[in-house]
Order: sequence, then C-alpha cells, then structure tokens
Amino acid sequence: MFFFIILIFEDCNKNEANNQGYSKDKNGNYFKLLTIGDGEIFPTDEYILKIKAELKTQRDSMFFTSDHQHNDLIIDLRNPFIKDNYNIYFSKLVVGDSASFLIPPKLFFKSFFNTNVPNFCIMDSIIKFNFKLNAILSQEEYRSLLNEKLEDKELKELRMIDNFLKHNYPKVKPNKDGVYVLEKKSTSFQKVKHGNRITVNYQGFFLDGKLLDAHPQQIEFNYGLPDQFVNGLNIFIGSLKKGEFSKIIVPSRLAFGELGNSNQLVKPYTPLVYNIKVIDIK
Repeated sequence: MFFFIILIFEDCNKNEANNQGYSKDKNGNYFKLLTIGDGEIFPTDEYILKIKAELKTQRDSMFFTSDHQHNDLIIDLRNPFIKDNYNIYFSKLVVGDSASFLIPPKLFFKSFFNTNVPNFCIMDSIIKFNFKLNAILSQEEYRSLLNEKLEDKELKELRMIDNFLKHNYPKVKPNKDGVYVLEKKSTSFQKVKHGNRITVNYQGFFLDGKLLDAHPQQIEFNYGLPDQFVNGLNIFIGSLKKGEFSKIIVPSRLAFGELGNSNQLVKPYTPLVYNIKVIDIK
C-alpha cells in the first residue's frame, strides 16, 4: 500500500511537471526556462557559473537559498557529473536567464555537492532547483575571485556578527574561547566532564534565522572524543551542566572555517547560531 502511494505521488509530480512546460531528458531531469536575460556570452565547458539558487524538497520545503548566504552558488562546468548531465542546459544560457530544474535527488547531490542524499529528502523523487545566472567567469576571473584577501573575508564575518548583536543582543561579547553566549538557562546539577556519557539536543541556524538542521538533533556520546561537533560546540559543551540550555554564536574559525562544510551548504567564513541543551550525564 505504501509503495502504491509513492508511485501515485511520483506520477502526480511528473504530470504536474509536464503540464507546467518542463521538458524531460533520459536521466529523469526536468528543465524549464523561466525568464530571458540580456547577456551575450554562452558558457563553454571551461567556464565557471555564479548563480543565485533556491533549493527545495519535493514537498516545497526550502533547504538552501543563496540569499541568506550572501554568496552565489558556484558551478564548475568542468565537473564531470555536471558536464555529462547539465552542460547541455547551461551552455544555452546567458547572464540574466532564470530557469528551473526538477532533478532526481541521487543525481542532484552527487552532481552539485558531491555528497549522498541527506536524510531530510531521502523519500523524495525530485529536488526543485530554481536559479538565475548572475555571472559567467573565465578560469582566470574565478581564480582572482578566490584570491580575495583573507583579512577582508574575516572582517566581513565580524561585521555580520556585530550587526546581528547590535540589533538583537547589544550587550553580548565573546567569551574567552571566542563563543558568543546569547542566552543561558542555568541549573545546579552535575557539570559535564571529560569521559562522561552525555546526551545533548542541538539545532543549528544561520544568523538570519534560516535552518542549518531541519529539526532538533539528539546525540549521545562520550564527551572528550574529537569530531562529535564543530570545535566551538565541543568546547562550549564542557562548560554546561545537566539540564542547562544555551543559545550561542560560533564564529567560522570554530565551525567550518575558510572552506565551509563538505556539501557547501555552509559557505566559507560563515558564523552559525546553535541552540544546545544537555539532557543527561552518566
């Protein structure tokens, strides 16, 4: 019965895509040009594309938009997965064009983020990928963009944090570890120590409130083991007691740093907000 419902759901999405003017290719991609820009250059395989992107699950739940990252999504047309599956579309676009893809999740995440399908859309048959082409860069232009001074990127991040604090938590300063404690509900219970088996709830956000983790996460682990969380969370948990809740800002140097995370949903030099609570200590 469940399998039958999924088939009906997928067929409805395919019919809807066809009715809305999408064309389908042999790999199961649906594509539709939305608006036409005024650019004159068509990209070849050696170009880099900067696009404003909006990514949604099959149920229209947005999980990425370049607006809140203040960075366009970068697409390298030399990437073999993109070259084999999508250059047929990108090669016909000019700056200012906007378009929409409906893409099977496995192909989408492998092609554009070089990762497996995340749990939040494991049951979906498509990913909705709407975008606008903002720039077509040569390899030299892209290298120049990457060579932007480190100091400028760090300064931009600090300004982002300062602006957030000014409007929301004007009295907050970083603690000795560089973490910004925005809120804290204290208890008088046992404090976390190395070697404790602890259970924590946490959820990550960007400074503009967009979700990093679609739902609150719970994990049980031995405190002190490396790589359980980003470094800032690992450090901060050691200051908490059982039952305590905190809302904090972790700057990028204590989070995903100058590279961002592996699937690039967190861009380089991105500070993150976390809600964290110690549920139990054993």
